[in-house]
Amino acid sequence: MLLAGCGGTSPAGDDASVVDAAPDAPGIGCTATSPRAVTPEAFIGPTGLQTRLTTLIDSAERTLDVQMYLFTVRALADRLVDARERGVNVRVIIDPDTDGDAAVRSTLAAGGVPVRDANSLFEFAHAKYLVIDGEAAVIMSANFNGGAMSEERNYGIIDRDPDDVADLQAIFAADWAAAGGESAQPADLSCTRLIVSPNNAKQRILELIGSARETLELEIMYLAETNVREAIAAAQQRGVSVRVILGDRQDDSIPALRAAGIPVRFPTFSLHAKLIIADGVAFVGSQNLSNTALTRNREAGALVFEPAPAQLIRNQFESDWASSSQN
Repeated sequence: MLLAGCGGTSPAGDDASVVDAAPDAPGIGCTATSPRAVTPEAFIGPTGLQTRLTTLIDSAERTLDVQMYLFTVRALADRLVDARERGVNVRVIIDPDTDGDAAVRSTLAAGGVPVRDANSLFEFAHAKYLVIDGEAAVIMSANFNGGAMSEERNYGIIDRDPDDVADLQAIFAADWAAAGGESAQPADLSCTRLIVSPNNAKQRILELIGSARETLELEIMYLAETNVREAIAAAQQRGVSVRVILGDRQDDSIPALRAAGIPVRFPTFSLHAKLIIADGVAFVGSQNLSNTALTRNREAGALVFEPAPAQLIRNQFESDWASSSQN
């Protein structure tokens, strides 16, 4: 079973249908762990998530670009309208096939906020990010839906590194133009820290898992991608301490994980995270671990390797592990 969106299904695909540029060209900032100029701020949902997002939206002074797979919270739509009314240039991209967005789309349109359906070349426009004034990028696993605000475990970062922000801004600009049928150059991702589907996500996720030498922790909705499954098993075989929290008790990877000696637990809360931590380096983003998510969707993520935010994320994993059960 391959789940492509947060709750949808899609056939597998081996290659991306849209690629902006090859990843990991030589140079500063061209690898996922190149040092940042500014340490990102990590945050964890659901506690305080809507308040945090409201504050971030309200902080915009010039521009506010939003790409959101699922957008149903009217209060956040109202804040975007308020931003436009105070002179902010607001733009929103949503997935055209997602149920539940219609009411918010109407609210935004009535308030003068332009909304475009994502390019149909992507299987799903599953990214969840904001770019504020070209100075801050909010990258997360949370949608703008009621569950994310009230009950789901999600992880995110506020990234103010100029290169990261510029890269995400370029992705939005290219996708916005494509969604409007306009001519535009794809974003140049030949040198980026970001983990972007369909461009470099599968490669970089496998590299992250392969880099683990002591610990590997995953807190994920499901595990469907064959190469990722194999990489996790290989980590266990080379002596890495692997732990997995899965949101789906029926996930067909469970027997193989347990047969390999990997402990698997299930949360007592709603799990929407897509978290991987390898030796303390955390992946945060929108990508589920399916082939579609890694190679055919529009998705965005990043690694958190700076000690303070990475430790905050790992502390939450430890708390969630302790509260989860084996069956």
